[in-house]
Amino acid sequence: MSLHATFIEHTFVSILALYVTLECAVTILQTRAAEKSCGRVPEGFEEKLTLAGIRKAADYTGELAQANLLLTVVGAGFALFMTFGNGLNVFTAVIETIMGPGIPADWVLISLIVLLMLLIELPFGWWARYRVKERYGYMREPRMRWLSRTLSEALWGWLVFMPVSAALLTIFEYAGGDWWKLAWGVWLVYLLWRWKLSSVYGVFWKRRSRPYANAETREAVRESLHRQGITMTEMVVMTRPASWDHSNIVLSGWGLRRRVIVFAHVAHLLRKDEIVALAAHEAAHVRHFHGVLRLLINVAVSYIFCWLAGWGATHVQFFEGFNYSPMLTLDMPGTHAGSVCAVALVVFPMLLYPLSPLLNLAARLMQYDADLHAARIAGLDPMISALVKLHKDTTTSLSPSLVYSLFHYKRPHPGMRVANLQRLKRLSAPGGRLEHLFPKPAEPRAPEAD
Repeated sequence: MSLHATFIEHTFVSILALYVTLECAVTILQTRAAEKSCGRVPEGFEEKLTLAGIRKAADYTGELAQANLLLTVVGAGFALFMTFGNGLNVFTAVIETIMGPGIPADWVLISLIVLLMLLIELPFGWWARYRVKERYGYMREPRMRWLSRTLSEALWGWLVFMPVSAALLTIFEYAGGDWWKLAWGVWLVYLLWRWKLSSVYGVFWKRRSRPYANAETREAVRESLHRQGITMTEMVVMTRPASWDHSNIVLSGWGLRRRVIVFAHVAHLLRKDEIVALAAHEAAHVRHFHGVLRLLINVAVSYIFCWLAGWGATHVQFFEGFNYSPMLTLDMPGTHAGSVCAVALVVFPMLLYPLSPLLNLAARLMQYDADLHAARIAGLDPMISALVKLHKDTTTSLSPSLVYSLFHYKRPHPGMRVANLQRLKRLSAPGGRLEHLFPKPAEPRAPEAD
């Protein structure tokens, strides 16, 4: 084994060990953080939660974190089995013996790996996603119906994946040595769709909506956005799509001309000033280019991994480092894109793990920045009350571990956002360091004398 292959092997094993060790540590921190929060209701949630509810949420949070830890260990075990347990070698040898080398064999191998991942994850996922919820009374769906639905979704997802993967492997083979650049391009198209096109032409395109009825609120939002340099073309109400969980208000469109979409539950629950605050939060994402920054981060990370895949397709060290025999991969004709994709399915999720807290931290800072902007535009109290009213997940702890959330929450927990705004509120009190940053509530005008 060459020096480069040894480095790859040691790096992968180290990250795998780090993955399991850190997940054990952060699970302990999450459980302890939930336990520490049992003695009081977080500030701002006094009218929504009780101490008994906080106690139950802490117990549920700890048990859920432990169930997810089991999934972590199983995932790491599967990666170890497929690499240094010779899983990839055995499956590839059997498939190529039956079918011969080529695109069909690569396609069968990749489809088999995805199917194994689904089948192995199912029983442990059942415990984390159903059994724990059932124990605490949070799961109303009958067990057999849940199993049937989950199996059906997994099967249909796999059946859709098969023709897509076959088409991509064929295209990659004809692309030659630059196949990894094409793969990166396909991923960029997907990222662009998720970032912008899905909200403009996908999720909300021609979805049934109605004009926002309250003229006073509509004009307040229009005026607030205008002060922030954004032109509101219209303001509508629609039901929230099941596939959309990014925000409660959407500023859909291009540039600084935006269509304001308020979901029906938001229009029903919130006052005018609270809706203005949420709209200002979304405006901050636009004005501060948060979407562009997230896109650029994903573009950079995906380029690194696609380049690594392209490099691995032509270097024996890549396959040796993951204990994947070059006799079954590099010695065969073609671009070896299928062999690299099989390795990527198994090992790249583990290699991405050390980056997850950094990516989540970037997303978190953007949310806090948008909250700060909204508080400066519309006031701290409306932003706090809006987050409290819209927070529905009272099953988990409102005070998760900071370290655990960095690894597992793509966005800050609403409880953490409210706590941060409460801290800013204390600092903005008279005499506080941030008193000058936030608008003060308007004083009621005295009636004029006749």
